[in-house]
Amino acid sequence: MGRRVFRELVFRAARRMWEMGLVVGSSGNVSLRAGGVIYITPSGVPYRHLRPGMIVELDPEGNPLRGACEPSSEWRMHLLIYREIPGVRAVVHTHSPYATAAAVKERLGCLHDEAVLLFGKEVPVVRHAPPGTWELARAAVEALQGGKGVCLLSRHGAVATGSNLTEALLRAAALEEAARISLLRASLGD
Repeated sequence: MGRRVFRELVFRAARRMWEMGLVVGSSGNVSLRAGGVIYITPSGVPYRHLRPGMIVELDPEGNPLRGACEPSSEWRMHLLIYREIPGVRAVVHTHSPYATAAAVKERLGCLHDEAVLLFGKEVPVVRHAPPGTWELARAAVEALQGGKGVCLLSRHGAVATGSNLTEALLRAAALEEAARISLLRASLGD
């Protein structure tokens, strides 16, 4: 597959993430690693205006290879995940409402059977760090290592990884559902 195909795949996943309500405006980001290139959504471009040609190409060190736009401000997190976690080929970072709300706790307990099968009994919540920093990137990697491919970023959102964009996006959607169920259960009290 060529670069054009990879840019199209990232574009489609980003648009789907937006259509599913996992992000608003230009929040969140999507990337795909193919060979020695990381394809990532641009910074500050609302998903309704995103086009495949706007997807930015980075080398494994984070240097721009191609693209007229700036890469997502979270490029460091994507880069470090690819560098440190074998098998990850796609990253979806959302600011979905329920996952973000759940990310104020120390952990998200999984309450329904599907979430337990996918993520285990709990989803880790990463300590708070400023957005777009290496500190946040390292914290996310620590939470993802040895886990089930997802974590919550304290007061920020969610990260889902996968061997491809479909898997990462499905994990992001399942994480949002798990957070929604957990918060609905908490609203019922004892």
